[in-house]
Amino acid sequence: MLRIKNVNPVISYFILRRLIGILGILLALVCYGGGRLFSDLSLQPSISFYYYTNVRDLFVGLLVGVSMFLITYKGYEVIDNIVSNITGMVGLGIAIFPCLFSKEVTMSVGFFQFNPELSNTLHLICSASFFVLLALNSLFLFTLTDKNKEMTENKKKRNKVYITCGIIILASLISLVFIKLTVDPKIIDEKKIVFIFEAVMLVSFGISWLVKGETIWRDPK
Repeated sequence: MLRIKNVNPVISYFILRRLIGILGILLALVCYGGGRLFSDLSLQPSISFYYYTNVRDLFVGLLVGVSMFLITYKGYEVIDNIVSNITGMVGLGIAIFPCLFSKEVTMSVGFFQFNPELSNTLHLICSASFFVLLALNSLFLFTLTDKNKEMTENKKKRNKVYITCGIIILASLISLVFIKLTVDPKIIDEKKIVFIFEAVMLVSFGISWLVKGETIWRDPK
């Protein structure tokens, strides 16, 4: 039987990074598109609200997929593994602990059947932690360079993307927290502000990981 060996198994790390990036970018688009096409849903107040729609399985599936990729991802340094693993675990928390859909709902929700208020609290903690870790990853870990090697021009370009994506994620998260504390919740829901900021952060996260997978500006081997 013909056996073909994988000549360069390291390439799988680049593919994994790209997959993480692609799934991150697709999450908001798939949720909105699936809800709009198959259930005629308007844009929901947040991406997490799609847990209560026809695209629940896609929402949870994509989140679990991204999270598992992050948990199994192995970087060059131990700190890469630790941050990625924790990011993946809180990402799973976003899927496992649903957000609060309505204050009138009192029935238990999610895999663990927690009361809605507790589940929502855990959901918010996991969501905030997820985005903070993604930002820190882009700003401080993706930008690291082997001290024994000279930084290439392509690496410098990639670092600019990492820093930009990290800043966008942090700025969006801080802005969202400020808005949630100062603006009427009804206005926030009507304007879909949370969804917009979440989508921006997810796209930034996705771009950062796509570039980390050397989709562009790849260093010569």
